[in-house]
Amino acid sequence: MSNRIDAADVTEEEALNAVFFDRADQFIKLANEFCRPEKGKTIEPADIRGQVGAAMLFASARFNTWVSANTFKNGQEMHEAKEQVMSYLIQQFQAMLEDNYDEYCEQFDNYLRFRKMEDFHTHKHEH
Repeated sequence: MSNRIDAADVTEEEALNAVFFDRADQFIKLANEFCRPEKGKTIEPADIRGQVGAAMLFASARFNTWVSANTFKNGQEMHEAKEQVMSYLIQQFQAMLEDNYDEYCEQFDNYLRFRKMEDFHTHKHEH
């Protein structure tokens, strides 16, 4: 029995959602790779995650500014729309952050079950 979905059974919205989440998963996978310490380096996992998170925020801000800039004729027009664009992007980020935060609160033990093993390996030489 095959679990494949016939393309005719997938709506355009479902296909777009699948592409959206696949792209997001690819960004998360790359961020997770950045969170791995370089061989021979000793750094706290929380420090790396904080650095990667800050870099992702900056990259997202930079990229979304570029996306927005491509919708305007010139810098003056872009400047005049700044408040509207900022409001939209902040509302979108807040909604996504709230959804993900709530999900992590509900699934905390499941999503962070690896942490016990990470703590063990990070501090295995401490007595």
